[in-house]
Amino acid sequence: MKEFISGRVTPQRKAIGVNDKFGNTGIKKQQGTTVVKYDTLDYTGQTELRFFEGSAQRNFPLSNTGSDGNKLGVGNSMVVERAYLTLIETDRETGAVKYSPITISLTNLDWLVLSEFGMSIANSEVIKTLPILSWTPQFGKDQENENNYNFEFDTQIVIPPLLEYVCTLRIPTATTLPAEFTYKIRLTIEGTGAIIAPRTTF
Repeated sequence: MKEFISGRVTPQRKAIGVNDKFGNTGIKKQQGTTVVKYDTLDYTGQTELRFFEGSAQRNFPLSNTGSDGNKLGVGNSMVVERAYLTLIETDRETGAVKYSPITISLTNLDWLVLSEFGMSIANSEVIKTLPILSWTPQFGKDQENENNYNFEFDTQIVIPPLLEYVCTLRIPTATTLPAEFTYKIRLTIEGTGAIIAPRTTF
């Protein structure tokens, strides 16, 4: 049984506290919800990918940020609690698509796990040089089985409304990519959030 610590700061309390500091005192009155944001970028051997930047130009199924892009709308907020990466591999001839977590076992792509993750909000770094190896079952602190690539952050990072957020993936120089495939990499972030509730909450 896990020990319960009295007075623990919940994601909801952290979101309210951070937004209060920014003058967004109405967040506590908005509808609480689960928020999942994702963005997908072409990968052709770049050494850095910047997720969510310019995502307003990428529609479903590449991104779900909508016209707000890499800002949350008025009355919206999010606590980033979890994240994972997905590789989308497409066969050039058949068009067949395969989705995989970014794992050490991926043929010709094992160097991707040597990448580093970062995040900034309003041009301020909030997560820096987090190794992707820590997201894998082999090295992750919270992974309970060999298929768990969902990383749980130790700190609760709050994205307030109307502030730009960008997640970066710094990638080592790639070996030659197999010519028979095209690649995209998707980043998904998840957590507790608030959405505007003009009438009532549930």
